[in-house]
Amino acid sequence: MGKDLKTAVVVGATGNLGRAVCDALVQRGYHLDPLWLNERHPDAASREAYKALPSPIHLAVYLAGVNVVERMELLTDAQWDHVLDVNLKGAFLFAQAAFPALCAARRSSLITISSIMATHPYPGRTAYAAAKAGLEGLTRALAIEWGPYGIATHCLRLGHLAGLMKSTAANPQLLDEVKRHTPLAKLIEPEEVARYVCWLADGGCHSVSGSVADFDPGYTINRWPLQTC
Repeated sequence: MGKDLKTAVVVGATGNLGRAVCDALVQRGYHLDPLWLNERHPDAASREAYKALPSPIHLAVYLAGVNVVERMELLTDAQWDHVLDVNLKGAFLFAQAAFPALCAARRSSLITISSIMATHPYPGRTAYAAAKAGLEGLTRALAIEWGPYGIATHCLRLGHLAGLMKSTAANPQLLDEVKRHTPLAKLIEPEEVARYVCWLADGGCHSVSGSVADFDPGYTINRWPLQTC
C-alpha cells in the first residue's frame, strides 16, 4: 500500500447510498476495506464483525440501517431490538473497535448517517426515530472524547433519498407528496451525499466536528401552507 494512500471502512457499503459513497471514495484514491463490499458481509450489529479491521483507518463511515414500520403499541421486543441493534448498537461497536486504527491515522474522521425521522418522525417509525436520535448523540459525544486524538466526527441527517432503504417498501404517493412540499421539488440523489462525505473526509470534518448537518433540500423546514408561492 502506498505511503499516501488512505484507508476507508464503509459499513453498509452494499446499499444504494453505500455504493455511491464507495465509488466516490475510490475516485478520490481511497483504499476500501473489501470485507464490507461483499453482499455476504458480516452482521453489522455483531462485535465479531469488527475483529479484523485494517490499520490505520483514515475514514470510518457507518451507513448500516434498517427500518420497521409499525405502530408503537404493536411493536414487538424483537422488532425494537433489531432496529436499535443495526442503527445504533452497530455504530457503537464499529466506533469502539475502530478507535485504535483511527488514532493510528493521526488525522481521521468518523461519519454517521441519521435521518429526518429523528426530528420530524412519521407515524409507525418510533424505533427508527429513537435509534437515529441516539446515533446523533453518539456522534456528538465522540467529538468531545476523541478530538484530542485527532479524530473528528460528523453526522448527516438525511432527508428522502431517491433510492430507498432495502427494508423500506417504495411508496410513490408519499415520495410525490414529499417532492411537492420540498421547495426545490426534488429528492436527494445518493451521489450528492457521496460528494459531501468526500468533502468531509478530505478535511471538512475537522472544521465542524460534532455537528449534525441537515442534508435536506428544504423539506423539513417548509411550513408554507399553500401549494404555490
